[in-house]
Formats: sequence, C-alpha cells, structure tokens
Amino acid sequence: MRVIICDDEKSTCAEVENMLRDFAFEKCMKLEVDVFFDGTALTEYLKREKAPDILFLDIELPGMDGVEVGKYVRDILRNLHMFLVYISSKEEYALELFQNQPFDFLIKPIKKERLYHVMEKIFCISDKSECNFEYKNQGNSYRVMYKDILYFQSDGRKINIVMENDSQSFYGKLSEIEQECLEGLFLRIHKSYLINMHYIKEITYKWIKMINGDVLDISRSNRVTIRRKLMESMSDELRHNI
Repeated sequence: MRVIICDDEKSTCAEVENMLRDFAFEKCMKLEVDVFFDGTALTEYLKREKAPDILFLDIELPGMDGVEVGKYVRDILRNLHMFLVYISSKEEYALELFQNQPFDFLIKPIKKERLYHVMEKIFCISDKSECNFEYKNQGNSYRVMYKDILYFQSDGRKINIVMENDSQSFYGKLSEIEQECLEGLFLRIHKSYLINMHYIKEITYKWIKMINGDVLDISRSNRVTIRRKLMESMSDELRHNI
C-alpha cells in the first residue's frame, strides 16, 4: 500500500512517517511512504504518477493549500477511492473540508494512538470495499464491487444500483440489501435510499448530495438520527466542528 505525507513542517512529516513505519512493522505489512512539503509539487507529481492509496495532507501549505489539493484529487483527477486524511493545528476547517470527502482529520500534535486508529479503520474498510455485492436478474448472477456503489435506490419492487457513470437494476427489497451491506460503509437515510457514506459531497438537514450530483432526501422522521450516525462515522476532531 502506498502512502503520501504532505506537510510543510518537516518535523511533522518525519513523525508521521516514523509512526507509519512502526505501524507497518507491528502489522507485518509493507508500506511505501513518500513525502512532499508543498501542495503544488504534490499536484505536479499526481499528474504524472499513480495516486497513493492514502494521503495525509496538511491544510495550510505553500503553493496550493490542502483544500485546493483535495479538490484537485476529487474533481480533476476524479479519484474517489483515495483515503484522504487531513492534518492541521487548527480545528475550524471541518465544513470547508467536507466537500472533499475526507476520511478523517488529525489535530497536531499527532498522537500515535490516533494515527494507529485511523490506519486500522482504513485497512478494515479497504478490505470490505474490495468485496462484491451479488444479485440475480432474469436468472443470471451479477457482481458489483461495494467501493463502486454510490447508493441503492428502491423504486417500487425494483432496486437501482447507482454508480458514478452507470446504474444497474434488479428486483429486490431494500431492507434485505441493508442487512447484507457492509456495516460502517452504508447508511439508510430514507425508505428509498441506502447510501455509501464515503461518497457524500454535501449534507443539509433535509437532504444529502452525492459526488455525482444526485440530491437524496433524508427521511423527515429520522433526520436527527441520520445526522447523528453520520457524525459518528467521522473522527471526534472533525464532527465537533460540524
């Protein structure tokens, strides 16, 4: 698994890199770690090289800042699968960052146990995302990777599997799919919608916008519960500021 750390403080980069190497050693796994000190150099690298699996990204950077780099990754490179973990010494960026679908948020000075917790979550979700959702249609069996699914939509007896540039349909019940889906990845926000939380672009009290621009209503009776569950899916640092 490839990791990039981008922070203008060399001491922070060294600390995070050492903690990541300790984590990899303890888990008997291989991590490739690269380090950048400004956002412009990082985006130039991403233009020509394969993107990392995980990006630890400082917000306040020389050149392009972390918010701009995040937008570049999501909107220009169209990389929706990278685990984006923001780093900052400040806590007031949460709303501005949310549109870039951050996986987590680390406050400086970074504690080893917090970084380990983030890495554990990443590996847990990464393993699950590689699994397939299986369904049958007209006697044939089909598979779709969970990481490619933005949301499931119930339309009468028909279920639509909505992906970024495609959709597939079959007959079934959303309640049964909800039981099959991976805990921690999908959330039922309405009787008609089961969403992949990793692909949320924007949240209001009444609706959620997905990364493909689709706006989905949140059930009126469950708005408080849904918002709480979404906040619980984030890190403590991030949800305190939303």
